[in-house]
Amino acid sequence: MNLNVSPSKQSGLSLIELMIALLLGTFLTVGLVQIFSSNSQSFRVVEASARAQESGRFGADILSRALRNAGFYGCFPLEGVTNNLDVSDSDYDPALHDFQFQGITAESSLRPTDAIAGTDFFVTMGVRRAGASVASTAQVNSASFTVNERGDLETGDIILITDCINGDIFELSNVQGGTGGATITLVANSGNGEPGNDFSANSPPGCTTTQNCLSAVYGEGSDVFRTYSEAYFIATGASGEPGLFMRDRNGTTFELVSGVIDMRLRFGEGQPATGVQDWKLPSDSTLDWDSVLAVEVSLLVRGGEDDVLQTRSELCYPSWTDCSGGKNWTALDDRLYRAFNFTAAIRNRI
Repeated sequence: MNLNVSPSKQSGLSLIELMIALLLGTFLTVGLVQIFSSNSQSFRVVEASARAQESGRFGADILSRALRNAGFYGCFPLEGVTNNLDVSDSDYDPALHDFQFQGITAESSLRPTDAIAGTDFFVTMGVRRAGASVASTAQVNSASFTVNERGDLETGDIILITDCINGDIFELSNVQGGTGGATITLVANSGNGEPGNDFSANSPPGCTTTQNCLSAVYGEGSDVFRTYSEAYFIATGASGEPGLFMRDRNGTTFELVSGVIDMRLRFGEGQPATGVQDWKLPSDSTLDWDSVLAVEVSLLVRGGEDDVLQTRSELCYPSWTDCSGGKNWTALDDRLYRAFNFTAAIRNRI
């Protein structure tokens, strides 16, 4: 009788081994999920920070350039320029056409109606080169003259012509030529326009035709500039997100930068010889706009979606606030917020 019985070989996994394998697999899965979740959250924070940085830097660059160049009126003081725009026309708006504010203002009467309540705004005025200059001496009895280039001039533009001794502001009634080598003529008529022109007060030597003369005769090389008036403010865009906007003299509005939710300003008063002596808020009734030499701007921007942060942002805003006792501004949601601060000098006043 053979008592040697060969033991049967085990096949598969025991229950204990299977449970251990499942447990290890669970640990690995949880670890991978945590790594993925952490990486995803880090990516959201980085993306939100990048968006906020982009919005803040673009906004600061646009506004600082606008402020630096405000009040440029060529080589001749604006006080000596003859304004030929028709004050009797229904389209004449003193805020836009009398050039009382020589550079910058934030008068409440000019506040855009769609600006978000509680935010600041400002308006800049001046001229920009039109890429044209007078090609030949104009006739004394004509408010029309030829130029060497058309540049970006269009009918209806309000322009400044100056030879650094005299200056005239008027509306272009027509721009003739400019193609195929044709002579380019800028025509300025009295009457029709928005607001149109009134030359009746002009009487330079040799002028015999009323309503046809500028205040002076401009010779070859006289500069031609386009005037502008631009309001910068915070409003709600088509996407529902606040942003930085600009509105030109014609009422056309452009969204410049999305994600800018607030703008605060204060204005530095002084004289060129002494520099800024005092800083005032736009609401200060003693603020003299003609004495503003610099503007301090504080922008509040946000990036990303809600719940991107575990705790709500706390900032010192605006930049001139005394935050020695702690941050004074707390976000109302979990988005990422940043404050951008800069000071721009108005070059044409210093």
